[in-house]
Amino acid sequence: MSNTLRRALAAMTAALLAAMVGAIAAPGPAHAGGWAATVLEPMPAQLQAHQTYTVGTWVLQHGFHPYEGDLSEVALQLIDSKGTATKFAAVKLKEPAHYAVSLVLPHDGPFTVVGIQGWFAPYEVGTISAKAGLRQLPGVVAPTKDQLAEYWPGPVKPPVLPVDQNRDPFTAAAPAAVTDVDPPVAIDAEPVANTAPSGPQPWLLALAAVAALFVAGTVLFGRWRIRVTRRGTA
Repeated sequence: MSNTLRRALAAMTAALLAAMVGAIAAPGPAHAGGWAATVLEPMPAQLQAHQTYTVGTWVLQHGFHPYEGDLSEVALQLIDSKGTATKFAAVKLKEPAHYAVSLVLPHDGPFTVVGIQGWFAPYEVGTISAKAGLRQLPGVVAPTKDQLAEYWPGPVKPPVLPVDQNRDPFTAAAPAAVTDVDPPVAIDAEPVANTAPSGPQPWLLALAAVAALFVAGTVLFGRWRIRVTRRGTA
């Protein structure tokens, strides 16, 4: 193997290794700033099981502005203490990021409320029950007055919740089973869970390890050939 060919091979391998390391280190879409929060409008202080309620729902990217794109499926899931979830589809309203959801408590609860937000990770809204009504968790951030005026110049605006800066917006409950209620718009009856990768994929780590060993072997082989050549010419 000539020195030129060996150096070219080493350079190509190093570039491949750098690309794989970059792929491993790069965060998934949800953790790279692509997150959203579901905020609900007020509901009655007490509710009744098996009765229909319509609630205004807002899906806010980064917690304070509309998403400029198609979110596909938007819905709310009610997850009871057994892990069974019932999903209610949302209907788009006139205002940006504004939806309406008609929901029914299958029993008195309590339920964990999870917002389904298209390609964004599911968002844990809070809890709901017949006795205590809706109790939303604090948000990660909240829109300012200027942002509300900029994105929603009309009279209808999203509610502003208290803020917990230590909250992880990517934490959401994962249901064991999902029951779809007939919605005003068609949606797939599929369980929804956060599938964003939480860390490096094993096959990427294996490829990176092989590439690193190959680079190291190429360098060591080159040094050995140089020593042999020098001894032969001494």
